Parts: sequence; structure tokens; C-alpha cells
Amino acid sequence: MRGDRQVPDFLYVGTSKAGSTWLFNVLARHPDVFLASNKGLYYFDAHLERGEDWYLDHFRGSEGYLARGEVSHSYLSSPEVPERVAALNPGMRLLVCLREPVDRAFSDYLDLRKNQQYDGSFEGALEQYPRLLDRGRYATHLRRYLDVFPREQVLVQLFDDLKADPQGYADAVFDFLGVPRLALPPSELRSRMPAGVPRSRAVAGAAKSASRLVKRAGLRRFRSRMKRSVLVREALYRPYADDRPTLDAATDTRLRHQLAAEVTEVDHLLGGSVLDRWGYQSPPERSAAP
Repeated sequence: MRGDRQVPDFLYVGTSKAGSTWLFNVLARHPDVFLASNKGLYYFDAHLERGEDWYLDHFRGSEGYLARGEVSHSYLSSPEVPERVAALNPGMRLLVCLREPVDRAFSDYLDLRKNQQYDGSFEGALEQYPRLLDRGRYATHLRRYLDVFPREQVLVQLFDDLKADPQGYADAVFDFLGVPRLALPPSELRSRMPAGVPRSRAVAGAAKSASRLVKRAGLRRFRSRMKRSVLVREALYRPYADDRPTLDAATDTRLRHQLAAEVTEVDHLLGGSVLDRWGYQSPPERSAAP
């Protein structure tokens, strides 16, 4: 605690397009978890200039909770964040979820299209938005965190396990945070935020503008409830049908080759759990110099 303000003791740091909104909703349900009301504070990477007081104000009223934290999925890929987090709380517990990186990049691309930020091909988006692929360089990102934090303070999970067993995934998070397990309602066991397209580009754009105004007005909790509302999402967006863009097989192969070394190192870090599950082959060893 700093003065009369509570310091968070956990962060979800990433990656994006790996169930962070689902996790936010689950943690928001737990009576012993205080969650900053706005998903995506992005203090440690995008808003550090707002100062520590601004950040800690988001945790006012969290006295007595067993865990307090926030969800900002861009932290994992930011080189500066680990040291900044450790400066605030060296005991911070870190939640990480990894998704097969090419699949993650393509999902991020679909989100750009959904939010009317880009309307071209996936290959064009990779050039215009390097983060699509850079966020999947998981070994590089995890190495920076493990250079600063003990391994036992970092829980690394897989998006595959969230899809296969949401309750088991949530139980692992609750255990890591030291809070009682909470049985999830059927809605959280089956709900996701699928890729989609606006039912009306004008209406969806107006909704985005209104959301930004609400955020600037300081109505964070109201904005968060609206963003989590299934009814609001369904009113604004429809799931893809036959018009869903597809990932070109040659592009998939090329990107997997580029990321194979990163995935292999993650496989070693996690004890051999991703190479086979994500369909990668370990890159060949380089020959020793004579």
C-alpha cells in the first residue's frame, strides 16, 4: 500500500486475442477479487506519463480483497514493462495466455476489419501492422519477464486449454491468485467473442465514438459493463458466415517457419507442451563451426 492506496498484486499481461475479455469477465465475478473496472488500463506501456497516483486510483476501495489487479493484454510484448512493474511491486503475480502465434495474428487481423481499422488482405496487414506477428514472439517476451520475476510468479497458460476446459482454466487462475475456486455459470463456459462484422458500419462506428466519450468522462464502470454485454455485442456485430476471410496456406507455412525458433524455446520453457499441440517442428540445429 502507498499512503491510503492499494497496490495491485496481479496483472494479466497478454497476449491479445487469447481470451483476455473472457478472463476479465470471470475475474469480475469473483467476490474476493478486486478488478480495475476498465479492461486495458495500459498504464505500464502507453500511459506511464499519467503517473502512479492515476494508476493506483483505479484500486481505491480494494481493501480486504484477497487479490487485486488488472487486465492489459499489450504488456507482454512491451520491452519496458517488466522493469516498470517490478519497480511498483516486485511480488506481482503475472498471468499469461499464449495462442498459436499465426492463428493469433490472423484473429487480430479479423479484429482490425471488425473495428473498421483495415479493409485489405492479411498479407497487407502484416506489413502495415508489424505487431500482428511481433506479439507472437513469445519466447522473446517471456524471457524479459523471467529475467525480472521468479518463475513461480508467472502463470503461463494456453488458449487451447481455455477452449477445451474453461472451468479448469479458471480454477488454475484462482489457485494461482490464492482465492477460492468459483463455479462458472453456463454462459461463461460456452461464451466467447467470435470474429464478426458490423451489422451497420455507421452504427458500430458511432458506438465506438460514444465509448471513447464515456471513457473520457470517467464513467469507467458503465463503459466496462456495456463492453461486456452480450446483447450489445450481438446488436452491433454479426458472426462471419460464408464471408469469413481465410488464411492462405502458403502464408501460414511461411509465418510458421519464421516463428519456429520462438515456439521451440517456449516449448522448452513450458516443459514440452506446445510444439506438437500447435503443429510445429523444431528447427534443425545449426552445425558447429569448424
